[in-house]
Amino acid sequence: TVEQGGVPVQVTAQQIADLAPAGTVTGRQEIPIMASAMTPSASGGCASLATVATSASHPDIQSLDFDATTAEYAQFSIAMPKKWDEGTVTFKPIWSHASTTTNFGVVWNLQGVAVSDGETVDAAFGTAQSSTDTGGNTNYEYIGPESSAITIAGSPAAGDVVHFRVYRDPTAGSDTLAVDARLHGIVLIVNVDAGNDA
Repeated sequence: TVEQGGVPVQVTAQQIADLAPAGTVTGRQEIPIMASAMTPSASGGCASLATVATSASHPDIQSLDFDATTAEYAQFSIAMPKKWDEGTVTFKPIWSHASTTTNFGVVWNLQGVAVSDGETVDAAFGTAQSSTDTGGNTNYEYIGPESSAITIAGSPAAGDVVHFRVYRDPTAGSDTLAVDARLHGIVLIVNVDAGNDA
């Protein structure tokens, strides 16, 4: 209810939304992070970025490859926008695999830690959450289901850099792919609570 000429007037939620400044968007936002923006971890890292040809004049596959028996890791960092709500995040992996005959399950994991201005980068990652997906066709692209909520370690604050670590968990019972899993990238899903970074 608002007053118009001293008289209470009912307004709808849509009418209020129509008054919001153009470009004011809050809620879930997706941030694509492709493999070319990630690096193998200095300790226990996955293979370096590889390019696999498909057919002539067709898209190449650029991926980081993760072993079928040993856990391997890659990292990336994001200077988070101020409009991030400093809360949990989720992710969806984008991946493929080379030729194999049976068993196509892969378990991808993501974890993160926030570092503020003047803090050490030598900080422990938070608890990882997973996305389990099943392939089946050589050189097909698969997008895994959205993970559970990932709590970012540290004390997330506006303007923080968040360091992420992604890895395959070949020890998980659902990870059955007998060849390297090729990570093309991830879709990181965050929540924003402001329309800009002011």
